Amino acid sequence: MPEPRLMQGEVDFENTTVGAIVAADYRAADIFQRVGIDFCCGGGIPLSDACREHGVDLEALREELQELAQSPGRGERYDQWELDFLADYIVSQHHAYARQMTLVLREYATAVAQVHGEEHPETRTIAELFEELSGDMAMHMQKEELLLFPYIRRLLKAQREGGRPVTPPFGSARKLIQAMDEEHDETGDLLAQIAALSGGYTPPEDACNTYRALYANLRELDADTKKHIHLENNILFPKTIRLEGELEGNGNGTSN
Repeated sequence: MPEPRLMQGEVDFENTTVGAIVAADYRAADIFQRVGIDFCCGGGIPLSDACREHGVDLEALREELQELAQSPGRGERYDQWELDFLADYIVSQHHAYARQMTLVLREYATAVAQVHGEEHPETRTIAELFEELSGDMAMHMQKEELLLFPYIRRLLKAQREGGRPVTPPFGSARKLIQAMDEEHDETGDLLAQIAALSGGYTPPEDACNTYRALYANLRELDADTKKHIHLENNILFPKTIRLEGELEGNGNGTSN
C-alpha cells in the first residue's frame, strides 16, 4: 500500500493502510484511537476496510485526517529513521518503560485484587490477565533484543559492505517476525480484555489510591504498548523483511 504524502495536498487515505497513515504522522493515532480503529496490530489494512469493519464514516474520517495533514507539526518521523537507530530507540524507550512498569503494576494488581476482590471480582481477573501479559511481554522483548535486533544490525552491515547476510539460527527475519506478529496480537487481546473489564480504566467511586493508581498506570501502559507495537508492526518489521529480501537477491520483501 502507498505511504500517504501528508504535506503534498490531497492524500489517498482510502486506499492507504491505517499503519502507513500513522507511520507518516503519529498524530493520526489519536484519531484512530477515538473511533476504535486498531492502528498497531490491525494496522495492515486499508482505511476503507477498517472503517467498514468498525462502522466508521469513511468520508468524515478522511476529512479529519486531511485537516490534520494540512496542520503544522508532525512530530518524529520514525519511518525515516535507520533500522538500527529505531531498534535502539524501541529498547531504550519502550522496553525499559515496559519492564519498569510491569513490575510496579503486578504489585498493584495483586494488592487491589486481594483488598477489593469481593466487591469488584473483575479485579481478580485483571490481576490474572496482567500476570500473563507481563510474562508474555518479557519473553517477547528478550527475543527481540537477543535475536531480531542483532540480526537487523547484521543485515545493515551486509548492506553497507555489499555482501549477503549469514542465515540466522531462526531461519529468517520473515519467519521470526511472523511469530512476533502473533505475539503482538496476543498482547493486544490481553490489553483489550483488561480495558473492557476495567471500564476503560475507570476506577469505581469506592476505589482506594492504589486502585486508582493501578488503572491510571494501566491506561498509560496501554498507550505506550500500542505505540511500541505500531513502530514494530508498521515500520521496523516490514522494512526489515524488505531489506532481507533485497540482500538475498529475491526481491520478495514487503512493506506497508
